[in-house]
Amino acid sequence: MNFINKTVALFVLAGTLMACQSETNNTKLHIIPEPVSLKKTDNPAFRFNDETKIFITDTSMFQAAKRLKNILSYDITIETKTAIAKDMTNRVLFKYHMETDSLGKEGYLLKSNQKNITVEATTPVGFFYGVETIRQLFPPASVNQSKLGLEIPSLQITDKPRFKWRGMHLDVSRHFMPVSFVKEFIDYLAMHKLNTFHWHLVDGIGWRIEIKSHPELTDIGAWRVVKEGKKPWEDFEVWRPGDDRKKYGGFYTQEEIKQVVAYAKERNITVIPEIELPGHSEVVFQCYPELLCVGKNNAPLANNGVYCAGNPNSYKLLEAIIDEVITLFPSEYIHIGGDEVSKRNWNTCIRCKKVMNSQNYDAFELQSHFVNHFDQYLKDKGRKLIGWHEILEGELSPTATIMYWGAENGVEKALSEGHPTVLTTGSHLYFDHYQSLSKNEPKAFGGFAPLKKVYQYEPLPDSLENKYKSKVLGIQANIWTEYMSTPEHIEYMAFPRIAALSEIAWQEKGKKDWKRFQEKMESQIMRYEKFPINFSKSAYRPIIESTLDKETKGILVSLITELPCEVIYTTDGSNPSLQNGNVYNQPIVLQNNTIIKAIALKNEMPISEIEEKEIIVHKALGAKTSLINQPFGKYSASGATSLTDGIFGGNKWGNGKWLGFLNKDLESTIQLDTTTTVQKIGLSCIEETAAGIYFPTSIEVSYSQNGKVFTSVQKLDLSRKNIEVNSEVKTRIFWVDFPAVETKYLKVTARYSKIQDKGTFIFTDEIIVK
Repeated sequence: MNFINKTVALFVLAGTLMACQSETNNTKLHIIPEPVSLKKTDNPAFRFNDETKIFITDTSMFQAAKRLKNILSYDITIETKTAIAKDMTNRVLFKYHMETDSLGKEGYLLKSNQKNITVEATTPVGFFYGVETIRQLFPPASVNQSKLGLEIPSLQITDKPRFKWRGMHLDVSRHFMPVSFVKEFIDYLAMHKLNTFHWHLVDGIGWRIEIKSHPELTDIGAWRVVKEGKKPWEDFEVWRPGDDRKKYGGFYTQEEIKQVVAYAKERNITVIPEIELPGHSEVVFQCYPELLCVGKNNAPLANNGVYCAGNPNSYKLLEAIIDEVITLFPSEYIHIGGDEVSKRNWNTCIRCKKVMNSQNYDAFELQSHFVNHFDQYLKDKGRKLIGWHEILEGELSPTATIMYWGAENGVEKALSEGHPTVLTTGSHLYFDHYQSLSKNEPKAFGGFAPLKKVYQYEPLPDSLENKYKSKVLGIQANIWTEYMSTPEHIEYMAFPRIAALSEIAWQEKGKKDWKRFQEKMESQIMRYEKFPINFSKSAYRPIIESTLDKETKGILVSLITELPCEVIYTTDGSNPSLQNGNVYNQPIVLQNNTIIKAIALKNEMPISEIEEKEIIVHKALGAKTSLINQPFGKYSASGATSLTDGIFGGNKWGNGKWLGFLNKDLESTIQLDTTTTVQKIGLSCIEETAAGIYFPTSIEVSYSQNGKVFTSVQKLDLSRKNIEVNSEVKTRIFWVDFPAVETKYLKVTARYSKIQDKGTFIFTDEIIVK
């Protein structure tokens, strides 16, 4: 169903129109992304009536005019003439104007007064974005309603984008999405002035594009056996014709792909297909096992999703696929994946070792050999290769383009390799990450990227050298669908963060204003409601933040929200509501264990679920703490002090509040302020076995009077057999009771799970001393 006509109102009530007109005249203009320049005047506004017409001087403007007609939601006439009469009034005028060359291919000028609205540009793309701005000049309440009688204020807008690549990625391999939703998704991009749709059609557990020369890829590879209680990547098995078990999946025919590409082109969006190589291809080898690497006696090695780089048929299959892909997608770039390529099979495979020996390659250079083959193959076809930044391993062809998905602190290193780059920085632009730390959030991947964090991301910080900045083509956000099986869930994860992406991709550097963005989101949220879009309300969830008051050794609690609303809270265990609780207006100081509950209200109506947090006040708060083993990289929180600061990480181990120890025990020493009676220790831990995070196998508590010689006082055995590996997240405080001791020093040792051939973590956020 067309996005613009998703819900069509049949009648417009006069009272609604009057309210909308008043809103247009009296409120600030809320445009996302923020234009380069916007000047509003007090002159009379332009009003749409049944005699208003859209006037174009060239047929190339028709697509933008048609888009405006759909937005207006009534049968307005589009006229085509070669010249604009000086006395022409009551028109929306589209005209080419070469003086707008400085705005580039996507820039535009928009002028409005009582007589006419004029959109000027040098290309059809500029007219299209001018229309998208007009959409936001109408009040949000008018979405999907006739705009007859509504007004556009008198103004002048000069606008152009910051980056030429402004993208959004959608993974349809893990969960297939219908064509109708893919088209809606493209409309969502267009509405936010994004111009690139990265279509992740292929991955290890699903092949979604029809390849006529190799029908097995969709006859078999597009379907998987449904295994109850298993995630898509757990115990993956393709479904084959004749199997009476439930199947799951789907694929796009070549005709459907042509329709999607044409649909996107009408909205000035380029579709970039992704065909994975040489890794993430487990499904291919369930269709063609002869492409697996082989060991001694030509016995196939385990399917680890990586093509045999020493088998000529691997290249032939992929060349045949690419030949069909480039007939369907006119894009300059073809994405080849290239990430997370295990070299294990290559180092064992007799065919791969033969290639490596003959070329004097190591496994990384063999990867470059594979990738560079297709870089040249695409160049010979007049296209360009783009892949995830791991294709930099080895000696990558200088003509290849990369897509960087690592953390923010790795951007400069990636750019220093000298390749054109699209930034999809995983620390900020992965929209499969959590939007809030609330336990009410649906299951997501482990990272944390709330609305404000996305908005405040600066792709090109001042510290980055200019020679590197010039390599950045633009930015893109990614949606991986491990935990998103429906269009509604994808909408939940994309909105409203797509609005923040739109701003940082379009708006000039240094012009961001978080308070201004918050204001604009009020209107944008109303539009999302009217479409309707299943947007997340996470930005309204009360964030219960606790900090240690070092003077009083109490806990200071703040209740904040990313988008403005009223917050009501209680500290007596009861549920807050409009009738019960306190209105939050300043931080709360707590000296005792307390359960604090909070809820957000908008227009006196709840807009969030109740958020709850237990505040624990204990004897070691603020105590000097040290670690023998150091935590792993980004899972370092605030170091040793994190263990006695009263701040708990909740159920999101990737939120920066947990200490994670990889293949190491937790060994921590706590120095209390004075000699204290202690008889109980609690260790707060989190577990997600699918991510390699396990509860400890034991916890031992020791004490000392001098901080040098320690005596063990109690050991708690937590060993388990046959631990199930799954993505369930569990949090638990393990309590160790012992006879009371008078001490100033404590040592807590937690042993990690030793699993053969697997790295394992212990994650902890607090040691509680009672």
